[in-house]
Amino acid sequence: MKAVRTQFSSLSADFFGGLSGAIAVLPQTIGLSVLLFASLGLDTSAGALAGLIGAIILMLFSGFMGATIGMISAPNGPVIILLSGLVVTLKLDYAPHEMLMIMGAVLFLTGIFQIVFGLLKGGEIIKLIPYPVVTSMITGIGILMIKSQITQIVPSDSIEGWYRYIPLLVASMTVAIIYLSKRFFPRLPAIIIGLLAGILIYSLLTSRAAHFDPAWVIGPLPAFEFSAILQRFNGLDMMALPWLLITTSALALTVLVMIDCLLTALVADSQTSARHNSRNELVAQGMGQMLIGVVGGVGGGGTKGATLANTMAGGRRWSTVFAALIILFMALFGRDLGSFLPLSALSGVIIYIGLNMVNINIILWFKDRFTRVDAINALMVIAATLFFDVTTAVGLGLVFAVITFIRRGIKRSLIRSETNISEYPSPRKRSKKHRRILEEYGDKARLIELQGDLYFATTDQLYQAVMERLEGRLVIILHFRRVLSIDMSGMVLLMQLMDVARENGTIIVFTHLHKQLGFGRKMKRAFRIINSSQSKFPKMFNSTARALEYAEEQVLKHEHKDMDYRVSSPVIFEENDLCKDIDQHGIALLKKISQKQKYKSREVVLAEGDENRMLYLVTSGFVERRLYNGPKSYKVLAKYSPGTYFGKQGFLAADPVNTRFVAVGRTTLHTIRRSDVELESGIAKNEFYATVLLSVGRTLSKESMRLISEIRRLEAL
Repeated sequence: MKAVRTQFSSLSADFFGGLSGAIAVLPQTIGLSVLLFASLGLDTSAGALAGLIGAIILMLFSGFMGATIGMISAPNGPVIILLSGLVVTLKLDYAPHEMLMIMGAVLFLTGIFQIVFGLLKGGEIIKLIPYPVVTSMITGIGILMIKSQITQIVPSDSIEGWYRYIPLLVASMTVAIIYLSKRFFPRLPAIIIGLLAGILIYSLLTSRAAHFDPAWVIGPLPAFEFSAILQRFNGLDMMALPWLLITTSALALTVLVMIDCLLTALVADSQTSARHNSRNELVAQGMGQMLIGVVGGVGGGGTKGATLANTMAGGRRWSTVFAALIILFMALFGRDLGSFLPLSALSGVIIYIGLNMVNINIILWFKDRFTRVDAINALMVIAATLFFDVTTAVGLGLVFAVITFIRRGIKRSLIRSETNISEYPSPRKRSKKHRRILEEYGDKARLIELQGDLYFATTDQLYQAVMERLEGRLVIILHFRRVLSIDMSGMVLLMQLMDVARENGTIIVFTHLHKQLGFGRKMKRAFRIINSSQSKFPKMFNSTARALEYAEEQVLKHEHKDMDYRVSSPVIFEENDLCKDIDQHGIALLKKISQKQKYKSREVVLAEGDENRMLYLVTSGFVERRLYNGPKSYKVLAKYSPGTYFGKQGFLAADPVNTRFVAVGRTTLHTIRRSDVELESGIAKNEFYATVLLSVGRTLSKESMRLISEIRRLEAL
């Protein structure tokens, strides 16, 4: 029962919304269509009929498709302006009945083009229009709606006495009653109440008036004559029509109608909180346009004022269909109803809708510097809407928004963070000797993390930033993981930076040049395509850890005093970090109980889940500690070089290994079992065991401090 009541309530709201939309669109539909047919020298009643046919067909197709909730479509200004221009161009060369066929052909082709645009998803771009442009466009249209009704309600000079103020009084009372009913009767359709009250007030005032103007009411609606549809084709040579002009006019009208239609869809979305389907809407409108061209109606598109009248009265899913059926019923059976419908009451409804469309918050946007630019854009769109047209206004608003976006993008720093290799070392575990060198000369290599878009407008900012940091640097790492896109100007800049840095003695290193940047996976190939004469290409890494390790290598090679020293050369057992805090006797014991093992490159030393209470001392080669998140994808957590050791957690607590240790290159390790240390300590009866544990504990403590520093660095980003 509750579901039935909910459904009835929804349909009731749709009916009253459709009624409001139909009433709001009726004067526009009849007026514009009469204007078009009058320019052809045809009967105005035929024009009104053609306009009603166009409105009914467009709303039925759009309503049943349901692509835009609450949108009212009918003959509108942009369509009439273009068709009127076509009439002026061809009027001297073609008879009125031929002009009707030309207009029908234009509308038929327009429908085909609309369907094609819809299927190709050409309307999706309309959804990218910024909110300030949409809300200011609605405000401008609201002001125009109010302005358009002034002529309907100003006192008539042809009538004397207080009677001349009847339209003004009726419109004012209609607006006031709508506002009052919304406040005191929020569940009732305020616009319908206001309209009925306006009709009643008009009837009371004119019943006492000695004189009144017949033009104050709409008047009888024209009758449908279905036989006239087929008679249009009698004796007409279709091949004699100007098809080139028809096709170009149809293309121009398609663009105009598509933009206007989808802008109206945005207006409907702003009221219903729904999201229109531009593809289906364009297809539905195109099908309707084709049928209008065949039956001789007047084409159109979205009507923003009537759409707002519909949605503000509660119209949603089926309101557009109700609006079409109401107009059809009025045209078929209620032709005389127009004689009792005062234009001033309709003006009151339209003025109310216009007032509600005006967004006064635009003025408040000037108070905050963050919204001030949007306020300027909004006022510009309002002014363009008032003095030009909606399409021009939206175009200007979009251009201004794009310029503002580029300006903000230029002002936003491309550098997200930067650090040196002493503050952010690689995961490679180095000997104390090497760590002292890197801590002292760590600022000679810097990691610069970039963000945003690197394109023609921001390249100079990056160039200046890197040039300021070249002095005294051996390596600069540019990190691109958070860069969204790079255009060709950005790629050329990177090559220029590499050349300038090389002359300065600095190596530029790139890391995380990911495929989403627009140049695919093979970035060197992209560099070569952009500049085939380039002989040297930048050093590139897919891992930050690899890039940092490379930078450390360059600093060590440059700053180590012994020029014969090789950074990755093997070390003897006694030079391992484990032995630094142990006396000679203890080192001899460790060497005695150790076992020498050799591994091939990529051979697994320890796998996930292994339980092994041993220390692994690296004397040659490297061992990487890897965290795998796939069969081949992994993150390097640490890299152990000659002179370092690993396995500290397992040695102390015997916990299972949760990562994988893999040899990199030919690697030699010395393993020391905890059980052997305990046994040797018992035999020697000395503090050997405690000394080994203390050395391991100190190393763990220092590693923990480095981890805490890294966490703090990441939190500060």
